[in-house]
Amino acid sequence: MTTQSLTRCFRFPAVDFEPDVHLLVWRDKTETPLTLHESRLLEALCYCAGEVISHEQLHNKTFSQLDPYEDGTNQHYDLNTILKPLAAKLERQGKMAIPIEVVPQYGFRVPLPEKMCRLVHEPDKAEKKEALPSPEHDNHEFRSATEEIVKTSVVHKISVAVLALMAFAVIVASFTGYL
Repeated sequence: MTTQSLTRCFRFPAVDFEPDVHLLVWRDKTETPLTLHESRLLEALCYCAGEVISHEQLHNKTFSQLDPYEDGTNQHYDLNTILKPLAAKLERQGKMAIPIEVVPQYGFRVPLPEKMCRLVHEPDKAEKKEALPSPEHDNHEFRSATEEIVKTSVVHKISVAVLALMAFAVIVASFTGYL
């Protein structure tokens, strides 16, 4: 029996990055495992994708609250010792799947992902894992619970309509009170 989990995904043209399971999932369905630090660093960059994030901000986002049971001493981790092996894992056929741009005297930046989504991940059946949907061909099986409710629930649609009517009534009442 395998356990399926719903994981967050940053989809780039050549690879999906799943930070919850510390994996790079390539289009040919092969997987590259990442260390905890590599995954956290790449996740911090992906959350700020398109923006330059300073060395200090990246360090704080990557290493803050790593172990809640630590004695409180602030261990210093070197980003460069994590960036080098991460860059090697991101390279395929001489090209960076997720290019990490170094902006001198400012920080780091990665491009915007094509999509941020949630995927069903089956760790024990990596070779039998369904093909990931391409960006232009989404599959409803990969919708999050919230997306499913918003798109299909009649109760949700009615409640949104009722809330909109109530908001409109409050606005009308506030204007008639001032006239």
